[in-house]
Amino acid sequence: MNNKKIFCLLAGFIFSLSGIISAQSSPDDALNSITKAELKDHVYFLASDYMAGRFAPSAEYEIAAQYVASQFASAGVQPFLKDESGELSYFQEVPFIKTTYGTDIKWIIKNAGETREFQHQKDFKILFSRISEDEKLDLVFVGYGIEEPDYGWNDFEGLEVAGKMVIVLNGAPMKKGKPVLPEEIHAKYPETAYWKKLWALSRMGAKGVIMVDESASGQMYWDGFESRALSEKYAYQGPGSERNSRSRPSMYIVKPEVVDVLFKGQPYSPTSIAEKGLKNYSCFQLEGISIETLFEVIEEKTISSKNIVGFIPGTDPDLINENITVGAHLDHVAPVDGQVRNGADDNASGSSGVIEVAEAMALNPGRRPLVFIAFTAEEMGLLGSKYFLNTGTLEKEMIKFNLNLDMIGRSSEENAETRAHYLVTHKKYLNELSSFVGEINGNTINYPLLYNNDQDSPGGSDHQTFISAGIPAFFFFSGVHEDLHKPGDDPDLIDYQKAESISRLAYLIVNELSNMDVVPTFLEE
Repeated sequence: MNNKKIFCLLAGFIFSLSGIISAQSSPDDALNSITKAELKDHVYFLASDYMAGRFAPSAEYEIAAQYVASQFASAGVQPFLKDESGELSYFQEVPFIKTTYGTDIKWIIKNAGETREFQHQKDFKILFSRISEDEKLDLVFVGYGIEEPDYGWNDFEGLEVAGKMVIVLNGAPMKKGKPVLPEEIHAKYPETAYWKKLWALSRMGAKGVIMVDESASGQMYWDGFESRALSEKYAYQGPGSERNSRSRPSMYIVKPEVVDVLFKGQPYSPTSIAEKGLKNYSCFQLEGISIETLFEVIEEKTISSKNIVGFIPGTDPDLINENITVGAHLDHVAPVDGQVRNGADDNASGSSGVIEVAEAMALNPGRRPLVFIAFTAEEMGLLGSKYFLNTGTLEKEMIKFNLNLDMIGRSSEENAETRAHYLVTHKKYLNELSSFVGEINGNTINYPLLYNNDQDSPGGSDHQTFISAGIPAFFFFSGVHEDLHKPGDDPDLIDYQKAESISRLAYLIVNELSNMDVVPTFLEE
């Protein structure tokens, strides 16, 4: 039996129980069930040192998954799936292949008739993934990686980066100590915004990214990053795995001597910027050069990691096929050099918000059915949400909206005073969603919100999987802060009052979507 038939049978069965399941709580009682105390309890458990960062295919992530399922069950949120034995289940297994590597990793660079060997940690650091031994990638230098043609600057003009290793400078161009681009444009590309460049290059299809520091020594840039090369790698095996297994390009930083070898004999080298500024600056594909990565594969085996999926039936049988989905990614990242990246804001906060919104909606179900999902492997390229949507767990045409909570407990530096929070969506939905959410927020929580186009967001989240499928979606987002993906993202730094306000606003939005006569497309006219 396919997933769609299982869903229809299950939905019909649960709908028959909806009168029993639905408590007689008022909307106000449901709203008030979302408390900072309960959010704090969830975050402190999910982001404890014991949970080791909840890296997706880990034993600690499994504990987190069981915790979310237990919270769904205690709130009266129903299991959405069936396991292999036919029993109802909250768990959807997302398949991976786990490869274990040796620790000795080397680059062999051949250029201008010369062969040089470089050692991981000594000469280059791996921030994401690594090149497979069977990849022979062309290299292309895209300068600062800035595309602002309206201001006379386009580093990608005439270049193709898809499927290639891209070399890119951090920051933005300067001339005699002053920005080349207008101040407001220059400010979009600070040295700390390398994530934005990585994400943009990922969307352009780059297979790898080498970040280069233009300073003479490069030492400060080098010292500011830790290598995240792991002894284990996990390759997604779900639908589109050939396309998605490297959803984010490999990312590296290198010492200046590596840059010298890469650009030897090429038309231009970024190492000249420190001395000559932008004289002769150009972007181009490198010729006559190759990089080979040497490493040892010790073991390969098939494993899985869980999406956690709960269901609240709607009260209107005519709307049984119009689902509203509410999600958050439960995973974070693995420890580095023994230091746990707890991921309290990213994304224990959002996962806790989903638990609380699910509990509130279970107290006061709406007309439309609701599906709550804690996704796995968002940090590996939105893989849990892609598996959920691309396997037909719930047919795309049966989903009217997706609300995603990814970081709801901190504020970015620029919003430290106001504690404002971001709503991020695709530009085609931005205006209509701003009005829709703004009206609900203005009449209730009245929390300061900033509305952002996800083209300008510093990273992706699971809402983008739904948008790619033509489903309107957005995510609540703290913004980038200094502890993102670092050991400092701890439970004691979460603004629990803010997390409560955003979670309550999310409940009010979901409640409205569930009960309105027609869910808008939110597409700008």
